[in-house]
Amino acid sequence: MIAPGTAISFYYDLARSLFQPMDEYRIALYSDKANLSPMTEKYTTDGEVIGAPGYTAGGQVLTGMTVVMDGPTAVIDWADVVWPNSTIVARGALIFNATRNRAVVILDFGPSPSGDPRGYSSTNGNFLVPFPEPNASTGLVRIGG
Repeated sequence: MIAPGTAISFYYDLARSLFQPMDEYRIALYSDKANLSPMTEKYTTDGEVIGAPGYTAGGQVLTGMTVVMDGPTAVIDWADVVWPNSTIVARGALIFNATRNRAVVILDFGPSPSGDPRGYSSTNGNFLVPFPEPNASTGLVRIGG
């Protein structure tokens, strides 16, 4: 039997070659006034939560990058991110390759659980961005499948 298609190993190799460990990936937080979409090409300060206590322009460096395979899908994942002792209101985020200044993923957190349309907040506490399970259904960056 011959089953045509792209080799699963290619998706893994593609993910590994696109996401170079020597490149620095960052996550920046944005207010509900930001204008981000899949057409966003690079990091921008427009709408970023600059000036929020505990937050610095450009966000944080992402750590713990891994590439995992879930069936025929390569999934890129990072460790969860926390801004400790911060007072932040953010509706979304931009993950970007800071080395090459290229956008990777735009996140929309949605309104807060209490219904605040401005998004999630922290008040002199931890602002946590937990990443979903790295699988073909929920992973942030998925290649193949």
